[in-house]
Amino acid sequence: MSLISSWTQQRRRRSLELLKLALACGTLASAALAETATAHLGAHFRAADGRPFQDFGSVSEVLDQLKLDMQLFVKGFDDCPAIVAGRIESATPRDTLRDTWTVIQTLQVDCWAVLQVDPAVPVAAAGPADWITPEMMRGVMENAERLSAGDELWRQTLTSFPGGDITCKDAERCRLSLPDGRNPPEQSLEFDLILAMADERLIRVVQMVYGRAGFVYGVH
Repeated sequence: MSLISSWTQQRRRRSLELLKLALACGTLASAALAETATAHLGAHFRAADGRPFQDFGSVSEVLDQLKLDMQLFVKGFDDCPAIVAGRIESATPRDTLRDTWTVIQTLQVDCWAVLQVDPAVPVAAAGPADWITPEMMRGVMENAERLSAGDELWRQTLTSFPGGDITCKDAERCRLSLPDGRNPPEQSLEFDLILAMADERLIRVVQMVYGRAGFVYGVH
């Protein structure tokens, strides 16, 4: 039991370190987002109380709410810039539930995405031009396979499998599943649209194992 626990903690630390690397790369790549007039937010991008962020007035209001949400789950971070720049693996969760770590990772990814946009930019609901496509999902998986092929740490962290079945709750939330005949499948990835501006997309990816959420990362 102690060996399993130790291995899990080590993998979690490595996963969070890799998340920081992915976020840093995404930040460098997406600076141009701030030049667009309106941020289109996904319907499943919501505050802790369930309110969709697309109903807020501006990016600044979204950042303020994420700051409040953060205080419900983790100690040690005051706002979005702090949780994106900080080491969340050394933070203190408000409780010891496994799902809390998933929420904390999700908050960091969501903060990273929103910080790509000028706080003064107004927000609106995403529309058909902003939707996630199967090509985007396949592209994320192909990139995960490329990263995993050349690095043992990525291979231990990123879920990747050839092919897969796509099912969508709607065009802003889709799941890519390993076609293994199991219900739920052993491995799957859930894709949620965070925001879109012009032809750019910022998407949250949640890796699932038998229907349980695990590693969370952001894709630009």
